[in-house]
Amino acid sequence: MPNGEVGEEDRTLATYESAAALYIERTERTRPELEVFMTEFASAVRIGRVLEIGSGPGWDAVYLDGLGLQVERSDATAAFVDRMRADGYAARRLNVVTDDLGGPYGGIFANAVLLHLTRDEFFDVLERARSASRVLAFTVKEGDGEEWSTAKLDLPRHFTYWREQAVREAVESAGWTVTSLERVGEPGTQQWLFVLAT
Repeated sequence: MPNGEVGEEDRTLATYESAAALYIERTERTRPELEVFMTEFASAVRIGRVLEIGSGPGWDAVYLDGLGLQVERSDATAAFVDRMRADGYAARRLNVVTDDLGGPYGGIFANAVLLHLTRDEFFDVLERARSASRVLAFTVKEGDGEEWSTAKLDLPRHFTYWREQAVREAVESAGWTVTSLERVGEPGTQQWLFVLAT
């Protein structure tokens, strides 16, 4: 923890508040492999209301809307919530670590969000999501350990990395059944784990 002053989550959220515009500028809006994953998620949900955790600019929510889902947009940072509202969408502040998830939902979707949590926080969210939803889809970065990184946003963000077996065990220990777990990424680049569970 840098300087021992604030927790991983607080410092990471502060980065997103400060660098929301930079995040939008430096992030790809669409990725074919993510669209395939969202389509698989929508097929598993079939119909109904879904919660997106960490909507950010709201790009994934727009795609999920187009697949026929009713997306409840949320983010822990005011900057992203304000942007989604300015774009004409209802959105709420939701800190996945401290706030009630609500529900019941047909599904919960969290792209590149849970990777900022500690392992204990991650498992707690999985358990609470089990009570709130019948389908869960999320992505995390593959790797070992944890680290602080200033990559992309030039400010510190905390990352927890996962291996396939460890993430599968965590998901199943929380009461889910893993229906797909894909390793995604071009050779020589950061690999991701795309997880779908029911």
